[in-house]
Amino acid sequence: MSAKAGDKALSGEWETIGGHIFEITEDMTMTFEGGSCNIKDGEGKLVEALGTEDGQVTREVLAGYKCYVMRARIKLEKR
Repeated sequence: MSAKAGDKALSGEWETIGGHIFEITEDMTMTFEGGSCNIKDGEGKLVEALGTEDGQVTREVLAGYKCYVMRARIKLEKR
């Protein structure tokens, strides 16, 4: 069985993503670098918008959040 986009990132390894929506099911630490990452809470409200000008950043993302990632490197680690 082949890996799906996002599987490597969700296992705590760097993954280059063209475009993917991560649905966060448990509290995690996200490290991001690249084009765009919009983090929204469980109600769809924007928590933070990250982009190339931010460089490499680390953020805490909570269960129920969604991370909309485009043209970036990302990894997510369980807390």
